[in-house]
Amino acid sequence: MQGLSGDFGTMPLRDVVNYLGNRRVSGKLRLQRGGVFKELTLSEGSVISASSNQPREYLGQFLINMGHLTEDQLGRAFEAQRETDLLLGKILVMKGMVPEATVQNTLSLKFREMLLDAFEWPEGEFEFEPLGASGPSEGLDVRIDLQDIYREGEFRETAWQAIRAAFPSGGARLTVDERRLAEPRQPGSMDERLVQLIKDGLTIDEMALALHASDFYLYQRLYALYRRDAVKVREEAAPAPVVPPEPKSQPQILGSESSVEEVLQAVRMFLEAQNFRDAEVLARQAHEMAPSADTAELLRQAEVGLHEALRQMLMEPSTVPTLQVPQARLKTMQLSAPERYLLSRIDGKRDVAAIVRVSPLHELDALKYFQGFLDSGFVKLNRA
Repeated sequence: MQGLSGDFGTMPLRDVVNYLGNRRVSGKLRLQRGGVFKELTLSEGSVISASSNQPREYLGQFLINMGHLTEDQLGRAFEAQRETDLLLGKILVMKGMVPEATVQNTLSLKFREMLLDAFEWPEGEFEFEPLGASGPSEGLDVRIDLQDIYREGEFRETAWQAIRAAFPSGGARLTVDERRLAEPRQPGSMDERLVQLIKDGLTIDEMALALHASDFYLYQRLYALYRRDAVKVREEAAPAPVVPPEPKSQPQILGSESSVEEVLQAVRMFLEAQNFRDAEVLARQAHEMAPSADTAELLRQAEVGLHEALRQMLMEPSTVPTLQVPQARLKTMQLSAPERYLLSRIDGKRDVAAIVRVSPLHELDALKYFQGFLDSGFVKLNRA
């Protein structure tokens, strides 16, 4: 079979998967939308390996969500991985942290969820490169038939319509009627954790981060509880939130009517001066105004420079964050889901690297949030 490429406007991903599955192909299927990249290795019509640049689609995140691993255990596994250069799944089995069968089942879930998530993309590009049959992922024999994924995608299309009718926004907060929950609930089970997060007043987006959960897995469980009348969207108005101080975010050298070329000139000036923070803000603005190869390259340079600068400031050497704001006050503040997640992980013991490494966020994004916490006075850093 020859290679295949195109965009989802002319050939939706579900049709691509059906086409490749019917022909029992082997090769690499690459998917891209904006800055999101996924690559799946196919062998005779089955997915045997999958990688993504989305942290929530990493193996460790799925294992935490399923209750097979803690954040601290994942942190220790990452340390071992840095020393041995082995794949994470192998390390978890060798260290006795997770049974091999559990890693295999979780890899199966990861492959399926990665591809099904992309079924929801309204636009994007795909490329299939035919190759010979390959070996299994993580050194473990895991195979998911593309036709099974295609059929699951058809089911989910209908399921998402019902779910979104019940939960129209990830920013919704919920109420729970524990009398309508199945009994007994197992300690540490998904339902037990969900009930506690609902009681704590978290939004659905915040629950997804706290649980390290994929969107469908979380919404599916919430919808099951909704069908029992155990969970509902909270309707009463929330109290006026306390808005935190605005951290530095926008360089003040350009007017609101600046052209793309003027913005790009400023980006180049900031890059030359190694002011990567302002360069990244303006490069992103320029890329959103008029995406091009030039804006994409300048944004990449700014992100690489900012990432390295933040790593040196926050992670090298090790720094331990401590909260400078009472937890009770944080609950009333208007914070984003990622901000609330990161602040909830600060315990005065774990350093920034340990928190960021196991979070379901891109490392650069997480470090930018920590920089914002410092600017706002929420957090103080101490050398470990």
